[in-house]
Amino acid sequence: MKKLTALTLAILLALSLVQGAAAATYVAGEYYTIDYPDTLTLDDTTYSDEHTEDSRWLFLLYDDDYLIDATLNRVTDYEGESLYNADQAERDAYVADTLAAFADDNIELVREITTVSGFPFYIYSREGTDGVFYYAETIANGTSVNFTAYYADAARPLDNDLLETLTEVLITLRPTE
Repeated sequence: MKKLTALTLAILLALSLVQGAAAATYVAGEYYTIDYPDTLTLDDTTYSDEHTEDSRWLFLLYDDDYLIDATLNRVTDYEGESLYNADQAERDAYVADTLAAFADDNIELVREITTVSGFPFYIYSREGTDGVFYYAETIANGTSVNFTAYYADAARPLDNDLLETLTEVLITLRPTE
């Protein structure tokens, strides 16, 4: 009983911190809703006409220092699958697949989080032609729900501040009602 009470208290505290820090809410179409700090600007039009059959750009959150891009991509290897109802062995296999697929990007698993709605996200650090970035992903019904966070100054290294901001946004993700 004590463990259940402690767990409940921890969850309520985490939710209150998240809700206190988030000042704006955005509904990403029929896909999901997020909360984000009011210090960020939301752009959901710049790349909205560049959709393909397999990829959909949703929005960009940014300030003077960093950007967080949100997209959806079809993942043929995971067609019909979702990480939120996968067992641990399936989740481990997903992580191994992702690390192998992006091995040339010096990918490393940084953190696993679970959103307030119970969706697992895996946050990786990666290197690209434009510098280093965090890549957060979950798979929902064969679709990669992903966020890329990076500094405007491509020479700037990744740090805990950017990771925490990305986590703060991700943790609030919930299905659109």
